[in-house]
Amino acid sequence: MQRVATSCAQQELRRRNFGGAVLLALALLLYGLTLDNGLQPYELHGGDLITHHYAQVEARPGNAPGYPLYTMGGWLWFHTIRSALQAAGNPTPNPIPILSGYSTVWALLALGLFYAVLNRITRSPRHPAGNWPLAWLLCAFYAVTYFFWYYATTSEQYASAIAQTLAIVYVYLRWREASGGKQEAGAFSSPSFSPHSSRLLVLLAFLCGLSLAHMLTVAFIVPPLVIAILWERPQVLRNGRLVLACVAAAFLPLASYAYVYLRGAAHPEWWGTGEWNNANEWFWSFVSTAQGREELLWGFQPTCAFFDGGFPELIWREMSVPLLLIGLFGVALLDRKSAFLFYGTFTVYLIFNWMYRCGNWYQVILPAYPLVLVGAAAAFDRLETRAAARKRWLSYAPLALLLVAIAWRFDASWPEANSRNRPEDTALNRAAVLLDQPLPQGAGLFAAVDDALALDYLIRIWGLRPDLRVVSSVEAGEVLRNGGLVFTTRDAAATLLEELPANVKPPRMAYGPDWLALGDVKQTPAISVTLEVELVDGVALVGYGVAKAPTGAPVTQAAPAVDVTLLWRIETMWPPGLGVSLRPTANGAFIPDPTTGGVIQRDASAPVEGLVEPGPGAPVSDAVRVPMPNGADGVMLLVYRSAEGRFENLLELSLQLDETQF
Repeated sequence: MQRVATSCAQQELRRRNFGGAVLLALALLLYGLTLDNGLQPYELHGGDLITHHYAQVEARPGNAPGYPLYTMGGWLWFHTIRSALQAAGNPTPNPIPILSGYSTVWALLALGLFYAVLNRITRSPRHPAGNWPLAWLLCAFYAVTYFFWYYATTSEQYASAIAQTLAIVYVYLRWREASGGKQEAGAFSSPSFSPHSSRLLVLLAFLCGLSLAHMLTVAFIVPPLVIAILWERPQVLRNGRLVLACVAAAFLPLASYAYVYLRGAAHPEWWGTGEWNNANEWFWSFVSTAQGREELLWGFQPTCAFFDGGFPELIWREMSVPLLLIGLFGVALLDRKSAFLFYGTFTVYLIFNWMYRCGNWYQVILPAYPLVLVGAAAAFDRLETRAAARKRWLSYAPLALLLVAIAWRFDASWPEANSRNRPEDTALNRAAVLLDQPLPQGAGLFAAVDDALALDYLIRIWGLRPDLRVVSSVEAGEVLRNGGLVFTTRDAAATLLEELPANVKPPRMAYGPDWLALGDVKQTPAISVTLEVELVDGVALVGYGVAKAPTGAPVTQAAPAVDVTLLWRIETMWPPGLGVSLRPTANGAFIPDPTTGGVIQRDASAPVEGLVEPGPGAPVSDAVRVPMPNGADGVMLLVYRSAEGRFENLLELSLQLDETQF
């Protein structure tokens, strides 16, 4: 009989483990299909997401206090995965899904720990390995809640904070068992010391101490945890060696701040805004989170934490009011010490969010979600047991309700949590086209803020053209004084030319449709057709060339277009009223523009927007990008003169296109 019971228990254990593996595999598939792979323009301007990109790629400290352990792990993850992809034949893999995948690893760890916790607290004679179907469904529900799903697929640190909190709960439950008690509520005997329980206590102290080198708010669980431990085993305080080992383990993660100091001291350009005389001053200001503490304004308002988007409103919106109430009630069904741990943690979360910024710190109390669901597991397990004693089919009611909840939550979360191929992920597209051009080695790049941030990201994080660098106007002046080259986007050229020192007057020339080159650039205009078309006195078109426009690969695939280079001879100046228009054609006809009601065209009032001074004997080249929609087979050049609202075409020229090139 005992052998049969043992065999049944082993089969149940195998089912539980197989169910856990399936759960993690499905979660990995879901998160992989919705993994972030692009950036929105605002994300480049700051915030945790972009900060972690730079920190993990360049091994630089993240936001204060630096997240040293998390960042070092992210650095190892990123460079290992990128090297593997490069070895597989992709020289410049997209870094965004790699960095987001680091969060997925933490999310899967959190789900695995959550599954283990739920199985541990639902163990009973009826379920010796834990009520794994119930645990499975609760984990699946949690996996598709919006915030967990979103942070599992984007490069922020919150999934790791959830995993750390659940690891603390799991090891605490293991420690209680190792201390001599049973898992059933109220059945713990007076424990005695054992090497195993002592090791688990030291591990628990280390896990708590990790918050000192990671997310400080994870430590909110520590005060109720310490009280629960001392309530369970007050004699711990009489074991000096054990107490000393726990203290040492808790403070051991602080050693990782040596990385923050050494990296910061080596790179003062990372220090940010502030005045510091040396690396020591910067370091202590940084790790003390001075800026963050200044932002934590008192906001003690009676309703804001409940009804203004704070905690716990976010929880009942995510989990529904019934499930939240069931979870809070179910915590009381745990043994008194575990219930105290959970209720105490909820209380600390609530007080913190009530006192500071009315719940704006909801991201850092995301561990409250699974802790509430632990209570739901206790309640549903109790209900299932009682229902089974009456009619077996009634015991499946909680599972059926959870299936409905999973479908509801999945449907509600999908549109916002799906971070893959978002239409608004356009932050890098223009910069990718700007870089997808034969810019000379070592040049400095100047651009407007959005373009500059995107260019910097593609150069330093994506690894496209690492020989280039984005420069400020001051740095551009230094580069030019030292004989270097600077390229400015045309829309930012006027700003740069105005901000350059008066004694810096480099030669200028157009460098394709996007760039203006400053400095001694050795480039011959890409002219394939020579002409001699006199348009007005002192202005002649002497040649042109047509080339396929850059696509922005591997970042994006820009719409088909051609870059038309025009070579002008201008004796003195470009006459007022003289304009240039380039228009794609299909079978000789202009192509309608559905957005304007006219035709697709690219117009210029002067070559290079007047940024290049013409002169006798020195032809001026300009380039214009012309879109080539489906069906386009040619480009028409029009040079016209306008006066008193009337237009006169001086030249209508159908340009020669190399059909093998397009």
